[in-house]
Amino acid sequence: MKAAVVHGAGGVPRYEDFPDPVPQEGEVLVRPIAVAVENVDRAIVAGEHYSAQGGSVEFPMIPAFDGIGELADGTLVSFGNPRSPYGALAELCAVDERAVRPAPEGIDPAVLSVMSSAVAGMSIKLGGGLEAGRTVLVQGGTGWRAG
Repeated sequence: MKAAVVHGAGGVPRYEDFPDPVPQEGEVLVRPIAVAVENVDRAIVAGEHYSAQGGSVEFPMIPAFDGIGELADGTLVSFGNPRSPYGALAELCAVDERAVRPAPEGIDPAVLSVMSSAVAGMSIKLGGGLEAGRTVLVQGGTGWRAG
């Protein structure tokens, strides 16, 4: 299959051939359709994210940990945490079946792929009633670091 492959920490993804994933027990194959490359993906590839510490990221690898894709039967799904080294920037990825959910109908997959950040922000403001001067704890947040 074709994928965006990174060969070392801090490397730049290259479009090239990569072995197809073979699903293990409890996994499904997903064909990614839309993926939002996030700052956390960049940090993982750079070796700066806590999840990449201690050599836990193996290279070569395919970046991006979530997206919108199709199952073999054509069902549109959102998915997360493909089994390493198979990230979402590939023609196929193997994903734990518990990390796959049906996608809502009628929304463009490209829009769905970026909604997690938008939904979180909207929920804080509208659902949480966030106003100027109030404090919010963002647990597990990651972000961009100038460097």
